[in-house]
Amino acid sequence: MANGPEIADNTAAIPSPYTLDTALGFIASQESNFHSGHSLALGIHLREDDELIGVISLRFSAAHRSGHLGYWVAAHRRNQGYAAEAAAAMMGFGFTEQLLHRVGSQCFARNRASARVLEKIGLRGEGCMKGAFLKNGRHEDVLLYGLLRTDWQSAS
Repeated sequence: MANGPEIADNTAAIPSPYTLDTALGFIASQESNFHSGHSLALGIHLREDDELIGVISLRFSAAHRSGHLGYWVAAHRRNQGYAAEAAAAMMGFGFTEQLLHRVGSQCFARNRASARVLEKIGLRGEGCMKGAFLKNGRHEDVLLYGLLRTDWQSAS
């Protein structure tokens, strides 16, 4: 599901090809990442049949009481609202359960679908870092998004 050039091209750290060993290593690391306070990563599943269609994650910075959202959805399930639903729920978890002050995210400027997800869940554009990320031998512009808990509470 994560194996394919489009997911790798639009994310910072997912390799292509995405091997079974890579997937198993990712899964094996998630419990310790959560218990150490580093991150929470969960599968995105369909309600009707429990099909795994993607991953949603929130990386924590305890020092700054902030979190960073990340996500991907399988190609055949994109543009159906699943990423936005999962991201909104994870952001709510960050604000209500982890008492984060701020949740942010970022995406490549060329990835308009991801930018739409972030805007749909209420994150606000905070700027563009020109040529900030070297991806496949090319420097990419990165869009920054964020939301404070007080603004999230006002909008809820």
